[in-house]
Amino acid sequence: MARVLLVDDESALRSALRQYLEFSGFEVDDIDNADDALASMRANPPDIVISDVLMPARDGLSLCREIRSDPELARLPFLFITARSMRSELYDEMMRLGDGCIIKPFEPEALVATIDRVISVREPGDRGR
Repeated sequence: MARVLLVDDESALRSALRQYLEFSGFEVDDIDNADDALASMRANPPDIVISDVLMPARDGLSLCREIRSDPELARLPFLFITARSMRSELYDEMMRLGDGCIIKPFEPEALVATIDRVISVREPGDRGR
């Protein structure tokens, strides 16, 4: 069973996604901020990280940059979720750093399919690109 780390400051969305992902067979840890998420990843790396882009204090892009610069975490698969239209430069950076982006509102089945796709392209034991 793949373990997902879900990072989003919106508690209702985290709760709904957690329930759906668990129902779909994933183990889910959910955290409301990037700093706690980073500490959690360092203690116990997940199989995939799913993070909101815009969060107070520290955004998802900053979180992804820090993960990519950490030799122990750099290969973790990372998906962005966002509710906002992005400037093309920001979207390009998300695509360069991460493994995909899901735009809110989205169908939960689309998220599960994207998670499955990202995880399935990995070799056993590989944590990303």
